[in-house]
Amino acid sequence: MKNEDIRCKEHPDAPHGFMRDASLNEDRYVCECEFWEPPKEEQKPVAYITGFHNGHCVIEPFDRATVLPVGMALYRRPLVEAADREKVAQWMMKQGYATGHGDTIEELLKELEWQISEKLTSNHTAPFVTDKRSDKTDTRKSWTA
Repeated sequence: MKNEDIRCKEHPDAPHGFMRDASLNEDRYVCECEFWEPPKEEQKPVAYITGFHNGHCVIEPFDRATVLPVGMALYRRPLVEAADREKVAQWMMKQGYATGHGDTIEELLKELEWQISEKLTSNHTAPFVTDKRSDKTDTRKSWTA
């Protein structure tokens, strides 16, 4: 390797150092900072726990202005998920698939995936499923005693 090939990205927080195996594979200088990603921004807490009442956690928000938007988002989430789940279930029924007992979209999609895989493995007319019995050559005649 030549000294001109040694290039390093400038990251103030990134670790820097020679990676021997990667450098040998790439036939160039590979620094640790090439694979470094800056840390993602952490979420800041919006409330703290003040205690428990009747088996439920009681919280107090740091900023009372966030209570209404956050509360509305948490309230609407199940309603939106139920509407989306119903759309997927209606499509499955129109296509002739059973919805099973899926309560969430993920469960419905797992059920659909299972039904499709079962249908493909049981159906020998699928173009990518090979049937070894379709070869009509009789090998018994080629053997002579």
